[in-house]
Amino acid sequence: MRGRRGDHASRAGHAPRRTCLALLLAVPALALAAPVTPAAASVAKPACTIPDAVDPEHHAGFCAMPAPIRDFVARQDTCNHFAGEEPYDAARRRELEKAMATYCDGNEQTWAKLRAQYRQDPARDAWLRHYGEDAGLELP
Repeated sequence: MRGRRGDHASRAGHAPRRTCLALLLAVPALALAAPVTPAAASVAKPACTIPDAVDPEHHAGFCAMPAPIRDFVARQDTCNHFAGEEPYDAARRRELEKAMATYCDGNEQTWAKLRAQYRQDPARDAWLRHYGEDAGLELP
């Protein structure tokens, strides 16, 4: 009897081993079948931060614009700020000239490029048109 119980126990021992082996082989296959989402996709996008240089009247819709437009608006609004200041002495005149060279030079070309680039995009074209009218830019 002992031999039979030993055989029986041994067969009973194989069944759970086979089940465990099947599970061990199935679990990785199931894990591979599950869709994998990148960690970056689960991280929330940071909210758009409107630079202080952007005039409040340009805030509406600003964050919906692509980065080249947002960068241009911040630069152009800074240019307009310095262009509107009065030089009260020679030192201030030099500061203003330097700031205008930094923030204003090249803006006309960038403006024309952006207008051409987004002309076929109605929402962005309308936003740029409104911005250009408000900022006193020539509309091509």
